[in-house]
Amino acid sequence: MAQQVKRNSSSRGKGPAKAGKGSQTGLIVAAISLVVVVAVVATLVLVKLNRSTSSSSGTSELASPSLVAAVTGVPNSALASATVPAGSITMPYKITGGPTFESAGKPVVLYMGADYCPYCAAERWPLIIALSKFGTFKNLHVTTSSSSDVYPNTQTFSFYGSTYSSPYIDFQGVEMTTNKQVNGNYPTLMTPTALQQKYFNQYDKPPYTSLAAGIPFIDFANKYIISGPSYSPGLLQGLSRDSIAGSLTIKGTVTNGAILPSANLIIATICKMDGNQPGSVCSIPAVQSIEASLK
Repeated sequence: MAQQVKRNSSSRGKGPAKAGKGSQTGLIVAAISLVVVVAVVATLVLVKLNRSTSSSSGTSELASPSLVAAVTGVPNSALASATVPAGSITMPYKITGGPTFESAGKPVVLYMGADYCPYCAAERWPLIIALSKFGTFKNLHVTTSSSSDVYPNTQTFSFYGSTYSSPYIDFQGVEMTTNKQVNGNYPTLMTPTALQQKYFNQYDKPPYTSLAAGIPFIDFANKYIISGPSYSPGLLQGLSRDSIAGSLTIKGTVTNGAILPSANLIIATICKMDGNQPGSVCSIPAVQSIEASLK
């Protein structure tokens, strides 16, 4: 299911010191005191900067290279074997008659979510796997969903602070709020552009989705819509990020059986809208099977 957005004693001087040895000692003490004061001030400035960075990005931090490699480098052979029974995947909703959402001549994949959201936490795993077949991420961050929401502390990534490049598509990832509440609300993390907000308002509601303003929300160039997670975040409860990533290609694990088929669904939807490029990805049998089922 999708999750609704939450917006959002001083002492007196004793007069001048007398010249001589005592004054030299005083100068040394004064110099040392000045160095200490400067060091303290510098430390306070660094602490303030660190706090500002931390508070603006929730608890996200850069993902380790090994974790990124494991998630962005899932082999095509593993995706090819990640099949699911017919009818067990909720297919994307087909949009007709709307304008194509493009940027620089490339179809846009728009993701709208939030760091606190456990359903977004679950959906980012297959989304990153799928998008990595069409382009490259830089500066992926890791985070957890809110500790006070359902499925608390679900291990995941955040698109905050990351970049993505692709010759085929333009990915726009918007994490609207942080994962830590302040006075009962989640502070703003990223603000959508006017166009992103327009399509979010237009298509993230019935009949296109089952819940108005629900997240995660993925818009594939205004051609297809996915709203809500492809699988339950409960499957990730108690698992670390490394264990999730490490079991992606191991048949029989809950992550392999849930995340990879979900990635295939996203890959098939992108292939449907970008003319089946690249062929090495869009020709994966499991992907072709799903794509054939898209309206």
